Amino acid sequence: MESKLPARGTIPALLALGATAVATQIILLREFLSIFHGNELVIGIVLACWLILTGAGAFLGRTAQRWTAYRNAIPVALLALGIVPPVTVFLLRFLRNMLFTAGSMIPIVEALLTASLLLAPFCCISGFSFALLATALSNRVNRNPTAAAYSWESLGSAGAGFLFSLLLLPNLETFQGLFLLLIVNAGLASVLAYWNRSRFVSLVAALGVIAGISLFGFGNLDLVSRGFLFPGQTIAFLRDTPYGNLTMTRQEGQVSLFENGVLMFSTGDVTANEENVHYAMAQHSSPRNVLLIGGGIAGTTLEVLKYGVERLDYAEMNPWILRIGRDFTDALEDPRIHVISDDGRRYVRTTNRRYDVVLINLPDPETIQLNRFYTIEFFQELTRVLTDSAVVSISLLPAAEYLGPEARRTSSILYATLRRCFANVLVVPGMRTYFLASNRALDIRIGRLIDERHVTTTYVNRYYLDDRMLQERSAEITGSLDAASPVNADFEPISYYHQLSYWLSYFGAVPEVWMLPVVAALLLLIWRFSPVGMGIFVGGLVGVSLEILLLLVFQTLSGSLYYMIGVVITAFMAGLAAGSWGMRRFFPQSGMRVFIGIQLGVTVVCILLPPLFSGLREATISPEAMQALFSLLAFSLALLFGMEFAVASSVRGGAVAATASELYGLDLAGSALGALVISVYAIPLFGVTRVSQLLGLASAVAATVCIAVRNRN
Repeated sequence: MESKLPARGTIPALLALGATAVATQIILLREFLSIFHGNELVIGIVLACWLILTGAGAFLGRTAQRWTAYRNAIPVALLALGIVPPVTVFLLRFLRNMLFTAGSMIPIVEALLTASLLLAPFCCISGFSFALLATALSNRVNRNPTAAAYSWESLGSAGAGFLFSLLLLPNLETFQGLFLLLIVNAGLASVLAYWNRSRFVSLVAALGVIAGISLFGFGNLDLVSRGFLFPGQTIAFLRDTPYGNLTMTRQEGQVSLFENGVLMFSTGDVTANEENVHYAMAQHSSPRNVLLIGGGIAGTTLEVLKYGVERLDYAEMNPWILRIGRDFTDALEDPRIHVISDDGRRYVRTTNRRYDVVLINLPDPETIQLNRFYTIEFFQELTRVLTDSAVVSISLLPAAEYLGPEARRTSSILYATLRRCFANVLVVPGMRTYFLASNRALDIRIGRLIDERHVTTTYVNRYYLDDRMLQERSAEITGSLDAASPVNADFEPISYYHQLSYWLSYFGAVPEVWMLPVVAALLLLIWRFSPVGMGIFVGGLVGVSLEILLLLVFQTLSGSLYYMIGVVITAFMAGLAAGSWGMRRFFPQSGMRVFIGIQLGVTVVCILLPPLFSGLREATISPEAMQALFSLLAFSLALLFGMEFAVASSVRGGAVAATASELYGLDLAGSALGALVISVYAIPLFGVTRVSQLLGLASAVAATVCIAVRNRN
């Protein structure tokens, strides 16, 4: 079939494809993270769906040669890439509470299906467009253009990632960013269609530009679509911050604050505020200095002040929460309250103050961000700032005797971890299960202690609490815990894993069962494709796994992943572009020997990463320096995988459409497997060090297979 697909405008189209893909990925990852209550598990789920669906589109690109007879195939694809993302985000918000109970956990199977269905249109069009544009580029150059197309697409991804992550998204609403993409894609589509002498397609694309500009300037879809997530409530405050999406609502006089869809507090919850404070505060005869980590604007600060403390330091990472607290509550007005706008863990590591009571008022360790406050490293850091008779309070939901084995394991892990750092640990049942830790004796008779301190309370007192019953329930819960449980650590987040397992078991999903088909698919792909194809598959798996590893380690060390998602993805895409372009420019004739060398280089890097991470954990580094360092790490790692793809396309050879679709598809398929397995299963279960070593082993095995085939030939 004679090709009518023009080469003119192919490179701008590749840049637009990469820019649209990465900007849409960043926005949708943040959207899904918000919808899924901030659980980093969603990163693996969304990336896996994204990559496998884009890979499916790339495999469909084998038929791209048939579409070369249609000169407007590229403009139509660009227009579709601009229209689909805002529709996807709108549907995600609109369908969330229609398909699932408002505020509930979403079952993992349903989460996978929902993500797949919503992402399928954009991802398939994106993957197919790469093969289509690579085919069009072959009309301009006389050699296989797969590596060149990969470089241009990655360059567009890096540029857009930089603009959106650092400049646009912090200052634009979600739909404004998406409409900006629509304007760019529709504008380019209109120009290309005009060059192709197709006035109708050019006019339709021009109308898309006009619609994008109108909606960008005058639409308010963010507020309207967010309203679907909070039925019956009026949104009083809405903001995407570097730490997550914050939404404040009003309903019949009650004010509620949600962060990434998780209820942080509602005004008027007296019982929760009293339990969060008085169980621990009553243990100390004269608390003067108190540290509160999280939850201060809910009203807990006012309960602490009832003890006549001299100073209450309240650490809150997100400054927008503090702004809300000042604007909407009176919880921060007392001059004894000193607000610390910083990560609570970083503050504990750097402060020289000492405290009589520390209240850790945070949700369960169901995310990596939260798990970092439940680890042995944090408790060891905490002991440095405590007085000799200090008391620490931390809690889980709810009482362990009413839960299944996974919840009991989580409580046992926290109990065992605290026992490694404190002489005494007391379990106090309530609306949550409270763990009080101290190196002095602790007393379960909370009602009597409150009475002796002459503190006025509504619920936590001798009229509300039966001390004898409280003692019996405490002993029963403590007796049910496994004292031999492993401890929870920063890079071995076993509590996070058991929280995840509890979630999966609650919905009837067992990781070991659904992992079997994944492993079978991996073995099938290794058997089906050539050593080069297998190498690219493993390279994709290792590459995206290391990218996720960087994200989760950064979350552990810093706790601000919501912002860094775009930054790390941008740095990674820039590294892919630089590596692919560099190999194509300076080493165009690289063969199998170089391909093997790169795979072995990846193995070495995987071995060196864990010691580097451990060193960073012990170092005192500013947030800005940490962000820069992890961006550099992402760029450097991606260099290797960009080089690997460029060499593979040279070694593979063959028809353009077949080479582009096969290598791009295999790269994405391996990446999808890595995204799902690493984030959902491997890191929580095996820890950072062993996962990094396993990734290095996988790369070494791929190199060994290539060596064996090369020597045999």
